[in-house]
Amino acid sequence: MQIPDNIAEKTITLKDRFFDLRGLSAYSAVSVGSLRDYVKTGMPHFKLKGKILVKRSEFDAWLERYRVNRSQDLDNIVDVVMDSLKG
Repeated sequence: MQIPDNIAEKTITLKDRFFDLRGLSAYSAVSVGSLRDYVKTGMPHFKLKGKILVKRSEFDAWLERYRVNRSQDLDNIVDVVMDSLKG
C-alpha cells in the first residue's frame, strides 16, 4: 500500500523508514548482490544482529552523489565563471 506524502510527512517512521536489503532492492531497482557490494564499499547502513538495515533518507542522499545530470552544479560553475569575467 502506498501512503500519500501529505500523510507520511507527519509520521517520520512511515516516510523515513529502514529497509533490509531485499526491501531496498525493491525500492531502488538495484540487485541485492550489488547492494551488498555497496555496503562493503561505504554505503551508509546499520548492522543489527547480522541483519543489514539502510535508512531511506541516507540511501537517497548517498545515491544522489552518483547523479549524472547535475544541472545545479553547472549553474554554480557558470556563476563562478561569470563572476571571474566581471572582476
